[in-house]
Amino acid sequence: MKKTLKGLALILIAGLILVSLAGCGSNKLVATKTTNDENIGNYKEEIVVEFKKDKIDNVQITSEYDKEETANSAYSLYNMMFSMSEEDTEGIEVKQDGKKLIVKMSSEAFAKSENMSDEDMSKDALKAELEKEGYTVK
Repeated sequence: MKKTLKGLALILIAGLILVSLAGCGSNKLVATKTTNDENIGNYKEEIVVEFKKDKIDNVQITSEYDKEETANSAYSLYNMMFSMSEEDTEGIEVKQDGKKLIVKMSSEAFAKSENMSDEDMSKDALKAELEKEGYTVK
């Protein structure tokens, strides 16, 4: 009887380890897309959305451009837009790292910027919307 319990416990522990290593049960979406824009050239975009209880918790959008100058311009444009905005920009952080532009948003800031309702902010709804916009979502 004790051997059976130990065996079941080991199987349960091994299963939990496999699930955690495989990322099953992960509560985030990762969406990627490569775009060729005639004005700014090629850039790769990665959107990482973390969820709490099937609602968006925070969002990070990373855009990687071919040239650092393009990232500089995008960063300046974001800063200018925020400084001129009459809307609250609380919960939004923008930074540049070489060719990358990184935008971090709270759930409230993301919902406001995308004009989303609570129903739109579920994991399934957001995944469907991102796929519709041409992103590969995992």
